[in-house]
Amino acid sequence: MKEQTLSERLPRVSIKKGREWHIRRGHPWLFSGGISQAPSKVLPGGIVELLDIDGKYVATGYFNANCDIAVRILSRKQGEKIDKTFLTERVKAAWALRQQCINIGETNVFRLVNAEGDFLPGFIVDYYDRVLSVQSHTAGSDRLLDDFIESLRDVIEPRAIILRNDLAVRKREGLEPEEPRVVHGSFEGKIQVKENGHTFLVDPLSGQKTGFFTDQRDKRLAIAEIVRRLPEGCSLFNGFCYTAGFSVYAASANWKVRTINVDESERALDEARANFQLNGIEEEKHEFHCADVFSFLESSTARGLTHEVVILDPPAFAKSAKDKAKALKAYARMTRLGVAATAQEGILVLCSCSGAIDLQEFLATVSEAVGHSARSAQVIQTFQHGSDHPINLIAPEGGYLKVVFLRVS
Repeated sequence: MKEQTLSERLPRVSIKKGREWHIRRGHPWLFSGGISQAPSKVLPGGIVELLDIDGKYVATGYFNANCDIAVRILSRKQGEKIDKTFLTERVKAAWALRQQCINIGETNVFRLVNAEGDFLPGFIVDYYDRVLSVQSHTAGSDRLLDDFIESLRDVIEPRAIILRNDLAVRKREGLEPEEPRVVHGSFEGKIQVKENGHTFLVDPLSGQKTGFFTDQRDKRLAIAEIVRRLPEGCSLFNGFCYTAGFSVYAASANWKVRTINVDESERALDEARANFQLNGIEEEKHEFHCADVFSFLESSTARGLTHEVVILDPPAFAKSAKDKAKALKAYARMTRLGVAATAQEGILVLCSCSGAIDLQEFLATVSEAVGHSARSAQVIQTFQHGSDHPINLIAPEGGYLKVVFLRVS
């Protein structure tokens, strides 16, 4: 009897007419509304083949009938086996990109795998001086997780791998959040990492997300350049500061500038103070306040306090599309408060990590809010992701970060 090929063994999903072209162009998702016929006995995360209306092969991916994104594409090569060898090649490509774009001698903290942006849907990996923090967001990535971790061990040779599946987003795929745990090597406590020569403490087991916000690295550099030329007596307000990465860069660039750091987490502020000490910055010259940022700004601007630089980098206001309208109102309020807190000819930095809102929508909201403030503003820079957060060219919706630098008159 002739041996069955991989292609013949895989369950098949038939795509509605006209819905296959974007996948052939390179889009990584097939939504449930694009399915004409699906197998009934595929477990969530099982590997399937996609066929067009004529029965021709389109792609291979993993399937979850319980999600709006029903299939996440892994390969467009018919018969390609989705196994450890496949995952290892993708990890090698991701590692090569980081070595090409990052000076690892000065920066040993970065995003190593960025899900669909690195053609590894469902997986996020952050690199902390050879300690890897791994997230698996989907049922499909969960099924591939053991092989994926083995691939990371083979390619990167890390001293430890931490699994951070304590994510509410897993519930969308019918998965439960899990307690963080070490799955390879040994690790305890916090890690000292370097970013552009600055030193930071990172807690990859229990810090926010995977422990550090690597996606703001290039924006922190931009802030350092702006602050470097400010005269004595100037101040920088860092709202939603977390562990105060922006402030460490600013105070290191110009010791004359005072920073005011506000966050709702006392633990984050303790780590911020530790980061100041690690970088030889006199903590006593700076302020750390555990408070609601919006309330703090309303109180301080009512007293006429303004700052030469204001940075507002909140958590995502929109976790999904249903939260979009509410989030835009929050960004408008944030902009109005930021404008009021910015000194004449000062710099206001506004950030959004809400994936449901794109750059143009964010800029439109900021523009309208500034317009109601009776002040003028110039856009001097806009940012999205750094080179360690690549985005699939055919799927820009995979991006989430928007940052705008304004000069407020």
